Parts: sequence; C-alpha cells; structure tokens
Amino acid sequence: MSKRSASYFFKVLGVLAAPLMLVSLTASSGSAATATTPTFFGAKLTTHSQPSNAENGQSCSENAGIPHGSTCTWVAISAFENGSHFTAPRTGTVKHVKLVSCKAGKFRLQLAKALPRSRKAQILANGPEITYKGQNPCGGASGDHFVVQSFKVSLHVAKGDYIAIKARSAGTLSCSGGDGFLLYAPPLPVGGPLRKSHSGASCDLLVQLSYR
Repeated sequence: MSKRSASYFFKVLGVLAAPLMLVSLTASSGSAATATTPTFFGAKLTTHSQPSNAENGQSCSENAGIPHGSTCTWVAISAFENGSHFTAPRTGTVKHVKLVSCKAGKFRLQLAKALPRSRKAQILANGPEITYKGQNPCGGASGDHFVVQSFKVSLHVAKGDYIAIKARSAGTLSCSGGDGFLLYAPPLPVGGPLRKSHSGASCDLLVQLSYR
C-alpha cells in the first residue's frame, strides 16, 4: 500500500471510529447518571432499624415546653442513619411512605421549609394521613427484626422540602440523643409564616419518602 493510500485508509478509519467512541461515552455517562439518581430521602430503613426508647411511642408533651395532651408539628431536621439526606433531593412525586414502629398510631404527613440553624420552620403542604400498625412483640421473636411498613401515596415534593408530621404522639421514632426535631404546639398552619421553635426532641424520625 502506498503512503498516500495508507494515510487515506487511517483517516476513514478515524471518522468511522469516532462516532462509536462517542456512543460508548454517552452510554457510560447515562449509566452513571442513572446509578446516582436518589430514590428516597429521610430515614434509611432496614429490618434492623430499632425504635429505640420509643417502643411505646412518645407524646409531644414529653418534651420541654409542650403542654400536656398537645398535638404537635414535628419537623424532622435529621435523617436516621442517612447522613444529611433529610430533604427532598429533587422535585418529583413521592410514591411510597415507609416507616418502622412498634406502637400503632397515625399522623398527618406534611412538607415543610426549615432553617435549622435559626430553629425556624413553616408548613408548605399537607399530605395524606398515615395510619400504621404496631409490632408485638417489638422486634419480633428475636427482638431485633423490625417490620418496615409501606404505604402507597402520590405526593408532589419540591427540591429542598423537609419531612414533617402532625401528631399528638408517635411511635415512628428512634430516641437515642441528638436534636432531630423542631416541635411546635399548637401545630403550624399550612401556608403560615416561618416560626421559631422553642422545643425539640432527642429523636430521629423513622419515616422515609420514596420516589419509587
């Protein structure tokens, strides 16, 4: 083959190969994007997620500054075993609410805006009322196998929304220290202004919102 023919051959080969390499890179990038797309926020729940110190539930009024028998807004500013993933990572539709509790109960699911550093929050929207079952004995026969309950919903969330519940008491808690809530009694109204919280709970919310 002459030098000129060889040069032409490799130019053609390069033109043919370039689109193939581009397709390969595009497919790889797409796979990576899909793999990193978040599918839930809030608590990271497994059958080992224990409602520590809340096996019998906890009422709002067990926390400082809350009158006896009060119904509260509980705004979660932490994520149980899920790092900083306590807000909606993207705008979309939540399809499932998942939770762990040994005590039967119910709450109104809500979405909130919060400023944890200044301890302020407001309620943006009401979601469905969730009525959940208990588990007896707590943790099953072995004492360390907890039921993850799942409820189908259709709730629009915006990126940055916080999870909140309205309830007099809750079993969906793990109370082992920290400061995982802003508490409000009486409950915050939907669409009201940002309000400062003067109470909190040393618990994390065992509730997860899933896009799938």
